[in-house]
Amino acid sequence: MKRIIQLSSTWFPIWLISLLMFIMISIYLPVFGGGIQNLTNAPLIVANEDKGPAGDIILVNLIEKQNGSSFKWSVVDNKEEALHDLMNNKAYGALVIPEDFSKHISEINNLLINGNGIGEAATLEILLNEGIGQSASMIASRALETIVYAASSELSSNLKKELNQQDRSIPADQIALAEVPVRATTKNVLGIPVHLYNGMTPFVLILIASISGIMGTNMIHGYLLRGNGALKKEGVSLSGAEMLKTELLLIIILAFSVAAVSQLAVFGFFGSSHASSIWVIFLFSFFCSLTMLFLFKSLALLFGGWGMLVMFPVNIMGIFSSGGAVPLSTLPAIHHIFSLILPTRYMVDGMRALLYYGGRMQAGLGTALLAISSYFVVALMIIIAFIANEHRKGNAPKMERSVNKKTDKVQIQVSNRFDSKLPEE
Repeated sequence: MKRIIQLSSTWFPIWLISLLMFIMISIYLPVFGGGIQNLTNAPLIVANEDKGPAGDIILVNLIEKQNGSSFKWSVVDNKEEALHDLMNNKAYGALVIPEDFSKHISEINNLLINGNGIGEAATLEILLNEGIGQSASMIASRALETIVYAASSELSSNLKKELNQQDRSIPADQIALAEVPVRATTKNVLGIPVHLYNGMTPFVLILIASISGIMGTNMIHGYLLRGNGALKKEGVSLSGAEMLKTELLLIIILAFSVAAVSQLAVFGFFGSSHASSIWVIFLFSFFCSLTMLFLFKSLALLFGGWGMLVMFPVNIMGIFSSGGAVPLSTLPAIHHIFSLILPTRYMVDGMRALLYYGGRMQAGLGTALLAISSYFVVALMIIIAFIANEHRKGNAPKMERSVNKKTDKVQIQVSNRFDSKLPEE
């Protein structure tokens, strides 16, 4: 192994793939914008803290569909519950109805009828989970704003009817309030300041891990075969087991290199936002890269010459079904199946939890670690099994030679004994 490690060709895949991954990040990350996608059953929350009846108007106006997107609503009792779900990536957005909402609406009503004083519109609070990506966040924001507008329009209509019934006109300085008695304020709950890159950073990092996995597996194997061929001419070539062990070592080094280069590009050059320690993100990136390399190597060993035909669709389908570039709810059912059986979806979820949700286990990191660990262990066991098999193959000729030597020795001894017993002529 020492001789083959010293060959410059052995190290060629390491530095080449690391350089290519750096270039790919530099190309992909700045340009990811994408159009607005339609969402299916996008989770939204209404936190109704209102002590009076006006909050029920909001609940009546909840929309199920808007511009091709559909929504799944849940109603909670307070803002804290809504924040908890948003901070753990369980919902895209929330509308908070304050406890004094009905009281404020009543004050506006009295003000317009009596015509005394200057009032302010009642305020509803929109909370957005900006970590889900710009497109999904924008759709959630528009849906929640539509709810506020509908509630405001209905309350405005009721106020005007009541004024008409009493033959009262709206004072000039209160016309704006009568038209818009309810307004909304919007807040991003994660507090990530800048450089979100439309929430695409987790996807780009896992995309790099997947591509470097399929490239690294094939290039390391190919260049090691070439190097071992050169050593064979010198009579010092590696056995099959030694080749696999060397590949395993180089795979680990490549995973470390890709993870390091990814952190340098994403956080060093592009200054992408992150809510967890860079060292923790680096370890997760290393784990993801190593798992993808082990996965593709195990597929190569299992399928032999057909390995590439299996690895390529696994790579492509894993990327598309990861839910990173496009929300999973917008994709056909087949992608939902692949998202469950391939590791990339879990990797993206785990990376998103680290970058935007402070590494909370409830935000997807716990499930991601469990799933990725399963792939890692299974792939490693397959590789170890093939190494053990190569060991047995390598030891078989030695045992055969040993048996042949013993057989020859016995035959010589028997022959000598037989010759010694022959009568002399």
